[in-house]
Amino acid sequence: MKTKSLFLVALMLLIGGTTMAQNYAFRVLTAKGNNTASKNAIRVGSKLNDTDVIVMEEGGYLGLLHTNGQTVELRTKGTYKVNELASNLKASNNSSLTSRYANYVVSELTSSAEEASGENRYKHMGKTGAVERGDKKAITIIQESKVNLLGDKLEIEWFVYEDLAKVSPKDVREYRVVLTDLRNNELYSEVTKETSYVIDFSRPELKDQTAILYRVEVADEDKKDKSIKSRDQVIKKENNSDAKKEIREQLDQIGDDTALGHLIKAQYLEETGYYAEAAMAYKAAMALAPEVETYKILYDSFTERNEMSEKAILGKTSLND
Repeated sequence: MKTKSLFLVALMLLIGGTTMAQNYAFRVLTAKGNNTASKNAIRVGSKLNDTDVIVMEEGGYLGLLHTNGQTVELRTKGTYKVNELASNLKASNNSSLTSRYANYVVSELTSSAEEASGENRYKHMGKTGAVERGDKKAITIIQESKVNLLGDKLEIEWFVYEDLAKVSPKDVREYRVVLTDLRNNELYSEVTKETSYVIDFSRPELKDQTAILYRVEVADEDKKDKSIKSRDQVIKKENNSDAKKEIREQLDQIGDDTALGHLIKAQYLEETGYYAEAAMAYKAAMALAPEVETYKILYDSFTERNEMSEKAILGKTSLND
């Protein structure tokens, strides 16, 4: 906790120093294509002045952070005057929060190769194994063993751990997701061919539940005798305490429904410990801008440092063998 507090102090000093020295209008958070500003190449971290003119090429993309904390996405080929982009922004109260988490993005993508992989930037966050989970099972769920959920939806993911299941993942045709109350009374179950599933607390079966258990099992008829399943995991809906209300309000402030907005939300959710919902925010960003490699780079870095992918989990397992 002390380390994290020191980091936040240092971060705020950095942002404060940056704010004092700002003599630009926008900073580039994400970029794709050979776009220019006043004939200079635009890259992640570039600073754009009021007098600059952006020329976007076909298929280009830019995610910009204004000095007031608001974000702008450019996706269409054409010419844009920076001062006009700035003048079109509406008044906002999200400046400090958005700037803080947007600066995380810039620092990761403009740093050295070692830092870009998360080695230095996240060393203060307990990078290795930030997510708590139980022992590996025949079906291993990627999300933490107990999720505290701010919203109504949670996407769970899993993989067949072949060494324990004694079955190849490619030979599994269907999975069953089983949801129960805390007394193990089944609420509902559903079969899927995918290795992910969205649990929605607005469903009639779940709307009155504040906490549930869930598990995933192989549903193939010819494999029932093998009992290939995950452990029971917990989802607990967060209450409406003042602290949780503040987090929800800040989420509303720091990101809109754009790829860049979801990316900044992901940074905030990770920092506040809501890893499962951070993963969903990263995925929302990638879905809205699938052609932008930046979002995938940041998501892969997130899953690696928090061991929230099959590759990261099995990688750690092999190191510990």
